[in-house]
Amino acid sequence: MRAAAGGRGFLLHPRPPWRAPAPPPSPPPAAATALARRLHHRRFPEGILSTLEQGVSTLHLCRWVHSATCGVTLDDRSQAEPVNGAKSDLVQKHEKVGAFQRIPMVMPATDILMSAQRKSRNVPPTKGIANIAKRERNKGAKQLDALMKEISVPLRTYTENFPKRRDLHPYERSLIELTFGEGYYEKVIARVDALRKKINSVGKQHASVCAKSLTKREAEERLSEGRKKLEEAFEHGKWVIDDLVNIAKTLRSMPVVDPHIPTLCLVGSPNVGKSSLVRILSSGKPEYLRRLIPFSYFQVCSYPFTTRGILMGHIVSNHERFQVTDTPGLLTREDDERNNIERLTLAVLSHLPIAVLYVHDLSEDCGTSVCDQYITYKHIKERFGDRLWLDVISKSDLLDKKTSSELDGADDEVGRYRRFGPEGAIRVSVQGQVGIKELKERVHQLLTSQMARIKADTVDQESQRTDANVPRQT
Repeated sequence: MRAAAGGRGFLLHPRPPWRAPAPPPSPPPAAATALARRLHHRRFPEGILSTLEQGVSTLHLCRWVHSATCGVTLDDRSQAEPVNGAKSDLVQKHEKVGAFQRIPMVMPATDILMSAQRKSRNVPPTKGIANIAKRERNKGAKQLDALMKEISVPLRTYTENFPKRRDLHPYERSLIELTFGEGYYEKVIARVDALRKKINSVGKQHASVCAKSLTKREAEERLSEGRKKLEEAFEHGKWVIDDLVNIAKTLRSMPVVDPHIPTLCLVGSPNVGKSSLVRILSSGKPEYLRRLIPFSYFQVCSYPFTTRGILMGHIVSNHERFQVTDTPGLLTREDDERNNIERLTLAVLSHLPIAVLYVHDLSEDCGTSVCDQYITYKHIKERFGDRLWLDVISKSDLLDKKTSSELDGADDEVGRYRRFGPEGAIRVSVQGQVGIKELKERVHQLLTSQMARIKADTVDQESQRTDANVPRQT
């Protein structure tokens, strides 16, 4: 059939009869997974659950979210209630260390302001405005808005990209608390955010006022006044940016401990020779917490707390790479009476998968009596006895110079400890190069055992994570 319309001919075909569309083919597993991820972001229409096949009681959509500090498995169970009334699975967080090395670089307050001033002054008015007054007030409002954003955007970046304390590894949370004090880190982040909100408030207010100017001169005056107020507000609170700069420098300088690499942790009373053993065992100069104490202080001295931070080094043995860390010395007192330097040691012992090398100085050259060393050792051994352990008696050359009468003592625990040390301990002397070869061999065996333990724990965690992601059968 042919018809004419506007001088042109076209064909009319009869409409085919309606047919029900064929059901779509089943998507492959990969496509089904992608579809489930897309549906996770959508709100299900009302009544969709009633269209599901019989026997389906839950909808299980799983999404893996990566953040700067940890990976999170979000397990969203069922818009409909489970048949057995069980609660949905909890959010599982897999915490990782190394968040401090991902902290953004913080510009000094002076640089932020100068950059904002330069960029905002180059903002032109909107093209096509012929009226001089309108063009000037448009220019003033845009420049004030640009100045506000150039200041506030970096501040927002810092508050968003600095890791939240609750998302950090327990070891890193302890480092923040012991380095800066309880709550200081959160207060600085909150103050930076408060400064950002103040800048936004002042900037929006004066940009709005400038946009209502009636003359060119009035627009110029309001632009100048707005810039002055924004700069005053920033100058009044810029000290919090200086605090944030110091925090960023301190956290980035902290050595990274990889929990997947076996780590040897040297523990003992102050000045028993831990740092000297780190030099012997480590393949290079230890990485130091420069913020806590200058590197020039890293030497053997005769006063307590020579080591005031965490020293990190690496051991290469039989083509295998291990980590070694020196910790501040522990005095003989209760844990709640310890200072922050001692608590750094407890943080390493508590939160990191380490093997312990406990160092004893039975010559008392360290300044701590044998009795006090034994009390501290017994307390730490009872608390962290589940760790792989190796006892080392340092300065054995000084013990050889002592007479038998000086080594004799009461036949009790302290007396036996004074004469022989802990059971199975090896004697070494860094000065006389005594026992160093045996020490390295024993350390390699210890770290090899620690590697096997880490692999076993990793397999257990992966199996638990897999079991948690499997939907429940009802």
